[in-house]
Amino acid sequence: MPHDPNKLTEATESAVAAERATGAPAELLLAQWALESAWGDHQPGNNCFGIKQYPGCYGRQLLRTREWFTKSEVADFLAKGDGRSATLDPTSTVVTGSGREKYIVEDFFATFPTLAVCFEKRAQLFKAGRYKVFADAFEQDGDLGKLIHGIGPIYATAPDYATTLLKIINQKNVSSQIAVARGKPPEVLA
Repeated sequence: MPHDPNKLTEATESAVAAERATGAPAELLLAQWALESAWGDHQPGNNCFGIKQYPGCYGRQLLRTREWFTKSEVADFLAKGDGRSATLDPTSTVVTGSGREKYIVEDFFATFPTLAVCFEKRAQLFKAGRYKVFADAFEQDGDLGKLIHGIGPIYATAPDYATTLLKIINQKNVSSQIAVARGKPPEVLA
């Protein structure tokens, strides 16, 4: 549950604005915000999605996080250099079938001038690259669950990412906030 209702309101308004501009569903964006930023408690440099640095980004910051890597993936990550680091998390266990283990890493993340700009960037990413096929399918069928299960393994290294997003989306406070931001009564999104 969120700690600060003002943070939820600001994030919801940003999610709905990004949805209107790009077609990326506000439910997806808001759930990712809640999970990635701990309901707005951790959004350094207005980066609430953990968006890695990219060419032309507003700025960059070296931050500590956790990632799930195979031995090969962690070697590729460390080969990038530039101050990045990765240490096996002492609580990690191998995820069956994937060979992935949890690492404590330091990596470069983008900064944004405002939270709304971060939401806009995340929504743009939803419509491009590896996500595009899922975004296009969502435009046709409107199946949010299928969309989330499709992009989950691409977006995040955590094995239960999609399931966690769907649990957040199904919370009453999330659906109510989105309905209000869209200008609909909350009961419309039962």
